[in-house]
Amino acid sequence: MRRHFQAFQLALGFGALYLLLRSRQYMAVDGTLRCLDVYFHPAVRLHGNNHMLYPFWIWLWTRVPSLAGHPISDPLAFVSASQAMNAVASAITVGLLYSLLRAIAGNAYALLGSLLFGFSTAVVLHATNSAEPVVGLMFSMGAAVALVPALLRNSKPLLFLTGILLALALASYQSMVLIAPAIALFCLAWPVTGEQRWRTPAMRLLTVAAGGATGVIVIYGWAYARQGVPWLQMPTKFLAIGGGPEIYAYWSVSKLVNFPLGYVRNLYFGLPSDYRGIRSLLRHPQRSLWIASVLFGFAVLTHVWYLIGTGLVAAVRRSGLSKMLLGAGIPIAMLAVVFPLLYWGPYDKLWLQPLALFVVAGGFAFGRAGLSQGRRRALVAGLGVLLVAEVGVNLPHAIADHIHPTPGLNEAREFAAMVGPRDAVVLAFDDISTLWVTFWGQDANVLLLPASRYREAAEWLARTEKDETQRGGSLYFVGVLDQDRKTWDDFLGNRIGIPYSSFETYRQRAARVREYRVRGVLVAVCRLSFAGSAPLPVEVRP
Repeated sequence: MRRHFQAFQLALGFGALYLLLRSRQYMAVDGTLRCLDVYFHPAVRLHGNNHMLYPFWIWLWTRVPSLAGHPISDPLAFVSASQAMNAVASAITVGLLYSLLRAIAGNAYALLGSLLFGFSTAVVLHATNSAEPVVGLMFSMGAAVALVPALLRNSKPLLFLTGILLALALASYQSMVLIAPAIALFCLAWPVTGEQRWRTPAMRLLTVAAGGATGVIVIYGWAYARQGVPWLQMPTKFLAIGGGPEIYAYWSVSKLVNFPLGYVRNLYFGLPSDYRGIRSLLRHPQRSLWIASVLFGFAVLTHVWYLIGTGLVAAVRRSGLSKMLLGAGIPIAMLAVVFPLLYWGPYDKLWLQPLALFVVAGGFAFGRAGLSQGRRRALVAGLGVLLVAEVGVNLPHAIADHIHPTPGLNEAREFAAMVGPRDAVVLAFDDISTLWVTFWGQDANVLLLPASRYREAAEWLARTEKDETQRGGSLYFVGVLDQDRKTWDDFLGNRIGIPYSSFETYRQRAARVREYRVRGVLVAVCRLSFAGSAPLPVEVRP
């Protein structure tokens, strides 16, 4: 009970902190657009497989003010309420992690590891914003915490609950189920006494699997039925990976090289905010400072992971369990959690679970490996240095994000005043495009070019041009027609498959009517009018 009360106190403290620091940088992480989709279309409560239950949790959370007689009537207030949900879920995750670490390594390390996780860049960013993965992370950590008493008591109900929580993690944010190999390893490697020693681990694993299968059948059966998916097609749909894997999921040297840099950035802001790769870092005007910051992170992490690795090897040797099982299982469990970062991309939200695994691995090295007192102190010192860096860098950054409004919000509001109900818009991924479609363009006729295939874009443009000619509307291009060929080919051409030449007609026919400069990036608004009206005068905003 004392452990649970301490976990509650820690969660309460982080909850208050995250709520106070709710961000006004709405585009700092992915998610605001999907959050407001629930505001503008409350009947749509399910997404694709990659974060299927996210809109359901947002809808459920934001129903509370409505039931109390205070409905949310403003998009910005709705985003703030959604941020509060993530703040609470993140705080609960920190409390759950503390309980797990205390069972593994004792109170002192549990406090250090929980603080290290709770103040990390990725957690602070998502706890103070409205992105999708946090509820899934909470369920995955809940599964790990439920597993410990389940194994201690050999409790089938708790093992079954572990599987249910894994299913909820999967349905809330798909990659969060990748903690499952670690849970399977625990089920198989947890010590057993008595006869038929192989039977108990197998029953543990089967019970967790039964809970997971039950959760999947109930959750996905209900969700797919609401989406109108026929029963016979549900298994095929369940196996699909959402989020456009044909565009974003691939192996590359760049992802592998940027993995350690992403590790540093998601512990503390050790890279510039406009970081776009190693070449951009080497050209940065303050490159000496940032390179020193990265090298500092690499040095501390090398020190810490050497001690963690030494501790895990020692723990395997001392365990008396199958060395083959543990020697293969530990790397597989770790690789499963970091797999999305290597295959999908170095997105901040995909670092949440690996950072939790980092402090859990440190807990095993500290509490279960029999490390010497000197090495334990060295491990704590290394983690303490990282914690100081996190608090010293991430908290001021979060305070600034809370105080300062999102760059480009006023410009996007001005563009919203230009677009009429008969107009259509082609967008890129720039600040103006993202903010406009998020807060004002939810019901507009929109083509988000970087998220479309060539055939889809061509069909949309042909259909829209025909419709706008009949209705006398205009076709706007935001951050699209002003891209030079190299910038276009880097993503739209090579990754999406839309040739630069296919938009040449629009470059010749459309008039540039506005230019905005946001965070040093020039975004041009071009208009192709089908009503014969004169173009607006060009106006460059600082």
